[in-house]
Amino acid sequence: MAERSAFLERQKTQALHDARFLKRRIRIISWSRLALVLTLLLSSYWAMQVDGPSQLLGLWIPGIPIFLLLVRWYEDLKDKLKFKEALVAIADEEISAINGDLIREFSVINHDKNHPFSRELDLFGPQSLHHHINRAWTNAGAEFLAEEMKSPPFKDWQARQDYFKELEADQDWAFQYRAEGQSSGEQKDVKAVFNIWAKDRFKAFPAFYWPIMIVGIILVWYTAYGFVSAPAEGSFKLFMYAISFNLLVLGSRVKVLREQQSKLTKVSAAISSYAALLQRLESRSFISAYGKEFKSKFKLDEGVALKVKRLGALLNSLDQSANVMALFILNGLFHYHLFRLRALEQWHKKYSSELSLWLQGLHQFEAHLSYANYHANHPEFNWPSLEQNPEFRALALGHPLITAKQRVTNDLDLNAFKYSILTGSNMSGKSTFLRSIGINMVLAQLGAKVCAEQLHIYPFQLLCSMNPQDDLRAETSYFQAEIIRLKSLLDRLNEEQYSFFLLDEILRGTNSDDKQAGTRKFLNKIEEAPAWGFIATHDVDIAHLADDNQHFNAAYFESKVQGEDLVFDYKLRSGVCKTPNASLLMERYGLV
Repeated sequence: MAERSAFLERQKTQALHDARFLKRRIRIISWSRLALVLTLLLSSYWAMQVDGPSQLLGLWIPGIPIFLLLVRWYEDLKDKLKFKEALVAIADEEISAINGDLIREFSVINHDKNHPFSRELDLFGPQSLHHHINRAWTNAGAEFLAEEMKSPPFKDWQARQDYFKELEADQDWAFQYRAEGQSSGEQKDVKAVFNIWAKDRFKAFPAFYWPIMIVGIILVWYTAYGFVSAPAEGSFKLFMYAISFNLLVLGSRVKVLREQQSKLTKVSAAISSYAALLQRLESRSFISAYGKEFKSKFKLDEGVALKVKRLGALLNSLDQSANVMALFILNGLFHYHLFRLRALEQWHKKYSSELSLWLQGLHQFEAHLSYANYHANHPEFNWPSLEQNPEFRALALGHPLITAKQRVTNDLDLNAFKYSILTGSNMSGKSTFLRSIGINMVLAQLGAKVCAEQLHIYPFQLLCSMNPQDDLRAETSYFQAEIIRLKSLLDRLNEEQYSFFLLDEILRGTNSDDKQAGTRKFLNKIEEAPAWGFIATHDVDIAHLADDNQHFNAAYFESKVQGEDLVFDYKLRSGVCKTPNASLLMERYGLV
């Protein structure tokens, strides 16, 4: 962790130094632009005086290109400054993260109440697993990360581990890539816009426009030459007639131009940043098979960056049509926007169907970098091993979202039995323990590091019931919600992928006798099922199933009284809990 902290501090210090330098350069250029404009204006004023030197008007010839160069230089420096400021922000975020603070807002992910584990394990929301891992700068990237957490791609776990190791080892490159993305800002609805545009069909102009446009260009330059050669009112009128003819030709297609502009103007700024990201990704070679397959899948070795950069230039040229002066001069002389509209049509025909694939690759890579960054922030985590046969063996397994200073770990081994019945006093850690198991199982199947010294585990189908909720709109009671939840979990059992139950105090919505009888019947039902798991309960009688049934084991957490305080060590012990603490807790909080 000290090495990681030192790396982050170096990144921040260097980026701050570079940002200060860029700010000085920007100020110098700003004042230089102002000085140039004032010089040109004052020299022109002096030249137009009765006895002023008219030669000073010639300063405009070098002055205009110098001014445009300064403007371009200023914009380039502003982009570089945004990049450096993004590096500072990234370093600050990671420094806060390793200190236990999440300064990024959590992404709002829609919950599926029927999902077998996402709500029970608190995968989404504030302080969730997604909140801790996510470093995506687009909504699409955050959503892809969420979808992987809901359905971990466990079949690729080994290949993904090699790939994440490769990304984690090159944090300098990862920071540069993230800064490139974050400096462009959040671009909303880009994916939706381009999906709609890909289905669009438009034509820049009919084929018979070509000879008309060529004639128009010849006429305007012929009359321009005539006016320059022999300045006169008649030759000037001919020149203006030629320009007007070309503008009328443009006007006949302005509807198509405006349609394309209105559809794409909101995302034109995003395309430049996507092109830069694609260029960085294309130039990055991978050793891991998964990395190579990823680039091949999204065609990120086929010059995609140049194609997207070309699209960005075309969209910028459409934006220029809003400038009246540019519209008049460029189209009057060259039919500029008709040619650019034609180029956009050709690009659309060739590449629009693939654009969504390229962007999808970029969004997925945001999630991949998120995993690698999470690993770098947790050097104490380790790589798990997914086994071919049902197995669960863990050494020093802990909850990955609890800081290292507060985390308590436990060893687990389910090879001798199928189910472990957990008992324990209130607040002793049963629910947190179940979530520790579940979240680490999800991480392992994602190909990510886990919070354990060792973890050997089969890629179980995870089935959880921990906190069922009633539904007034569906007229579903708390107990009925529990029954529906348990039924849905049983329906998911199958022989193709063994399951793993995490059950916390099931059937709590009925009286104690009914609850005990119902729990026993449920456990008897799943006893021979292709499943393993942990069942937490306050009912110690349930734990005695382990007395004469080889499929069950009893374990517990306990609390101790020290003076007037209850003390919890959160360590798992074999056997049945014999130290209830409900009365003590009620006394402590003054209820009795």
